Amino acid sequence: MLWKLIEINVQPDVLFTIPGINLQVTNTLLCTWLEILLLIGLTILIVRPRNRKLVPRGFQNFVEWAIESLQNLVEGVSGKEKGRRFFPLVATLFVFIFIANLSDVLPGIDTIGTPKGAINPPSLGPIHLLFGDNSNRLIPWFRPPTTDLNLNFAMALIVVVFCQFIGFWMLGPRVHAGKYFRLKALFTHGYSGPIEFFVGIIDVITELSRLLSFPFRLFGNIFAGSAVLAVFGFLTVGVANIVFIPLELFVAFVQALVFALLTLVFLEMASISHEHPHEGEADDSAGHQQEEVRELAATH
Repeated sequence: MLWKLIEINVQPDVLFTIPGINLQVTNTLLCTWLEILLLIGLTILIVRPRNRKLVPRGFQNFVEWAIESLQNLVEGVSGKEKGRRFFPLVATLFVFIFIANLSDVLPGIDTIGTPKGAINPPSLGPIHLLFGDNSNRLIPWFRPPTTDLNLNFAMALIVVVFCQFIGFWMLGPRVHAGKYFRLKALFTHGYSGPIEFFVGIIDVITELSRLLSFPFRLFGNIFAGSAVLAVFGFLTVGVANIVFIPLELFVAFVQALVFALLTLVFLEMASISHEHPHEGEADDSAGHQQEEVRELAATH
């Protein structure tokens, strides 16, 4: 047989353990490290003075266009002043997740590894490709980073914590905490006071729920796409590449954009005071966008 359907596991496989610190390196963690090295290398290549030209061309022109487009998107939602504060996190998440999602269609991902049970304890061992009767026992060396819930949870935690930091920093501790713990409303708003207090508690639960909705949305879409490529690659040799790889490229971009935009929306909501919703806006258009921000967040 040319190959068998690879065993699809939700949990990433451990490749080897780093002695001393007892760190288990999985195929998703190894792929994450390689992506970080790639991004560092690209950044050094882009910012080197001799590679920057006054009139951009080629790759420099594409990078500047991409950054400017993303910056305009961020400033269109949050205004110029807050947009410049939110842009580094939003852009970093978008680029990192997009590259991580793109790795799903690269040669060698999920197709190069070690046969299961061939070596014990786990290590890289001899190279094997996704061919032959034992191909269903392959432990891939490389797996898309965003198919690991650990990474997705870590990014979601960063977003949630940073949103709270932005709220305390831009609004002050009293105003920001007052959005969740509306004790004053119990005594000043009459019969509606308990309702407002309960709504604040719901907002706390909503903030915590993002720790689940964020990672599972990204994980579900990317892991499902990886499984679809594996199954249809086994059933329809060659045809799956023509149909599903372009679709995976589209999904990789959309999921990275959704994660980044939701991060931007949550940052914007964290910086808006319920008492003074228009306070601190850098331009006139920002006030009209607050309702759109709330509606977009409510849909997710």
